[in-house]
Amino acid sequence: MRLAPACAVLAFTAMGLVSTTASAGDDDAILRPRHRNYESPQNFALEFRFAPYKPQIDDEFKGTGKTPWRDAFGDSSRLLFAVEFDWQAIRIPYLGTLGPGVSIGYTTMSGPAKKLSDTGQITDTDSGTDTTLSVFPMYAVGVLRADVFMRELGIPLVPYGKAGVGYVPWRTYTEGGTSYRDSPDGSTTAYGKGQTWGAHFAAGLAFQMDVLDRRTAKNLDNQIGINHTYLYAEWMFASYKGIGQNNVLLVGTSTWVAGLSFEM
Repeated sequence: MRLAPACAVLAFTAMGLVSTTASAGDDDAILRPRHRNYESPQNFALEFRFAPYKPQIDDEFKGTGKTPWRDAFGDSSRLLFAVEFDWQAIRIPYLGTLGPGVSIGYTTMSGPAKKLSDTGQITDTDSGTDTTLSVFPMYAVGVLRADVFMRELGIPLVPYGKAGVGYVPWRTYTEGGTSYRDSPDGSTTAYGKGQTWGAHFAAGLAFQMDVLDRRTAKNLDNQIGINHTYLYAEWMFASYKGIGQNNVLLVGTSTWVAGLSFEM
């Protein structure tokens, strides 16, 4: 029965020797990131993103009393779904990771198409068919994730910021397809589709879910290389008003985004 106390004494003695060796052989040991021994290399992040989406189309007509988007599709936000892939190219000591990220998303909205008058003006009468607007927001950004609180202090919160350029192809159509019109030179031009460039900014906070179940987090890393799993929320400001463009459709938005992300 004396084996257990003896093992405890040996264990504490070994821990003391390791601690003394680390202090004597490496003065800055306490300043090194507290990496867990089981963690695989971390180079990328993958986000699944969900957000209410209401384009700023009507902003172009402020002061005129015109609201073409609301008239066509109502005043309700639509669901935007997107994915983002980030390369955590650089680790900044005692701060976090910095690198490029790209994203592609999709949302669509439909409403009753209105009849045109004999003079080509839109009336308030439904035509019996629907009109649809489909939007494909894309962007390329620089991403800074300040995971120092999580890695050094054990606080499972990671603030982050993004800034870059957005590109949004869009298309409006009815059951008959995309709308076209005849140009003065006799050619036919599609005016029911186009693209808009702009600036993209975001700031958010991610909660690391590893703290809820360390064993599962370790198994995910060992089996498929997922270092950390997060739930996050961010404020996104997509100012897509055209870069070097005239008469563009204002398909940007300012909205909250929430989702799930994985570092690997």
